[in-house]
Amino acid sequence: MLPNALAAALRGVPGVWADLDDPVRQQHFVEAASAHRVRPLLAWTLRRSGELDRWPAAVRQSLVDAARAEAALEIARHRDLCRLMHAVASAGIDVLVVKGASLAYDLYAEPWLRPREDTDVMVRPEDVARTGAVLAAAGYRAVPRPSGTLVAHQQLYVRSSPSRDAVDLHWKIADPAPFADLLSADDLFRDAVDLHLDASCRARVPCRSHALLLACWHRVAHHHDGERLLWLYDLHLLAAALDDAGCRTVAEIAARTRTSAVCARGLTLASRHFQSPHVARLLDQLQDAPADHESPASRYLREDARKVDLLLADLRALPTWTSRARLVREHLFPSADYMRATYEGSRGMPLPALYAWRIVNGARRWFQRPR
Repeated sequence: MLPNALAAALRGVPGVWADLDDPVRQQHFVEAASAHRVRPLLAWTLRRSGELDRWPAAVRQSLVDAARAEAALEIARHRDLCRLMHAVASAGIDVLVVKGASLAYDLYAEPWLRPREDTDVMVRPEDVARTGAVLAAAGYRAVPRPSGTLVAHQQLYVRSSPSRDAVDLHWKIADPAPFADLLSADDLFRDAVDLHLDASCRARVPCRSHALLLACWHRVAHHHDGERLLWLYDLHLLAAALDDAGCRTVAEIAARTRTSAVCARGLTLASRHFQSPHVARLLDQLQDAPADHESPASRYLREDARKVDLLLADLRALPTWTSRARLVREHLFPSADYMRATYEGSRGMPLPALYAWRIVNGARRWFQRPR
């Protein structure tokens, strides 16, 4: 019930506060709003509607505190992003700001209404090393993670700062093989648009058709059909921002990539929670073909999917047995640097033994559901 109450309040339904008539319900509501990452957005929505003062004091204070904290954090985020945009421009590197950060500046009334843990940027594969060098020169350090040509297509960089500054550098749109090449960096750059962050700072972001597809795909590829309201609100805003040509583009790409079912799932959830006619219009154009449900990408929608099932979907998406063998090898044997950084307490253990220990201890997790 709590996600439904949250969504109703975000839609502007009056009187939702009346059901929060005891401290336990109020606490559960606040916890749900925090889990769905909509406290700043809800505070702003209720203030605009004139209802905020009618909500229980404990709930109201939590929402207002979250909004103030996010607005303060945004000051540092904006500064860090503009510094990064200037640095990569000076190095002659084309960069796209993608996902949450692009939506925050493009679609939300205020960027602080769209919480995010990092700033996602995308470059062409040939520019990854140069961009990493720019980030290193700016004080960022790479966070150890498995690497390879197939297992990972992004690298997280962090920098000590009051804003907990983190940049997730992408050269493909997602890690899992069924999603990684649905749109290339060149595809995104070709139709990208300029966004002015302030008078002296601009960023390039995906066009809204591409942004909607990325939002639909990422929710499934990396979050296994998670129903966090913030992601669904993104889809609600994106659908409202598309004209007829943009809707046709989404439908055409979804059909070509056999991801109509994946896109329809996210949009159906957004429609259910936010009752948007714009989402319904887009859903009408999506051809949820029966064959889509057997595509490797659609396997990520299955509620009973285990990690091993998703690996099988990844293997099906790859074109050759050589690439499939490479993916399995990259999962089983990440780089020595990653192993030493991840298992710092085992520095004295020979590397082959460390790999064996990792494989044996991790085997059971492959038969668990990732959700």
